[in-house]
Amino acid sequence: MRRVGGLVMLIPNGLLARANMKIRASAQSRALASDPVASDPPATDPEEGSVAPLIVGMLALLLLIGSVTVAITGAYLQTQHLQDMADAQANSITRTIRTPEEANGSAAWEYASAYLVEVQPGQDFHALRLENVSVDSDHSVHVYLSARIRPPLLSILVPDGIEVTAHGSSRLKTSQGPSTD
Repeated sequence: MRRVGGLVMLIPNGLLARANMKIRASAQSRALASDPVASDPPATDPEEGSVAPLIVGMLALLLLIGSVTVAITGAYLQTQHLQDMADAQANSITRTIRTPEEANGSAAWEYASAYLVEVQPGQDFHALRLENVSVDSDHSVHVYLSARIRPPLLSILVPDGIEVTAHGSSRLKTSQGPSTD
């Protein structure tokens, strides 16, 4: 047994361990003698400090992934809000039209414009436009909206915003009673 610091080491063959230490010491001295650059004393731990760049890199990667996730989620939510607005606008037009004879493009356009003024989307969208309002032969109202959205964190890269469009439709109920659709 041999005591090293506070540890007790069991060395079954002390002569073998001393011989290995002598071989290592002579190999080190030959390497130092043949290479003048290697004459500096060896570092105590050659891998010391190699974990810090890894941690910084992983934190940067997590920050990038989080930023992209927030930006994509923000764009998706704003696009869905525009889609909901187009659907609600089409539904409002079909509820406002009283008779199938009143269901034409110009009346639907007027109702759609009045709806936008009434709702006042505010700062949700920039440059909100009513692109088209149409009524087809089966009395379905189609509303097309477009707007510029500015998702969080992407407004730095795209200062003008991203152009998105939405289509909403609703069918005019022309008879009383349950629907047959």
